Amino acid sequence: MKDRIKKYMEHKNISAGELASLLDVQRSNISHILNGRNMPGAAFIEKFLISFPDLNARWLLTGVGEMTSDTETSVKQEKLQQDEAFVPPVKMPVHNLIGGKVEKSIDKVVLLFTDGTFTDYKK
Repeated sequence: MKDRIKKYMEHKNISAGELASLLDVQRSNISHILNGRNMPGAAFIEKFLISFPDLNARWLLTGVGEMTSDTETSVKQEKLQQDEAFVPPVKMPVHNLIGGKVEKSIDKVVLLFTDGTFTDYKK
């Protein structure tokens, strides 16, 4: 796995020190992994994959498949989904405490996903 980490670092043109900063780990941890002294642990791998969403986890772990996913296609698909999900502002009657109606429009919609992420849509 150390060779694949090195290859990805070369691909991204980042140094071991930069990687340590990005992952918020000690520089010595990176050095020990890259020279083969230590194997990367689950926490390191998780930080690595979260920090680099284009990195193919299967490739990192096994060497099978492509090093990176097609992020351009993913970004286009996400943008398309956001455009399709856009709902124009709707004026809704809201009852105030005195009992009268007040016209208000929706300013922001937030979608919460089961994986802990969210997307917000503003007009």
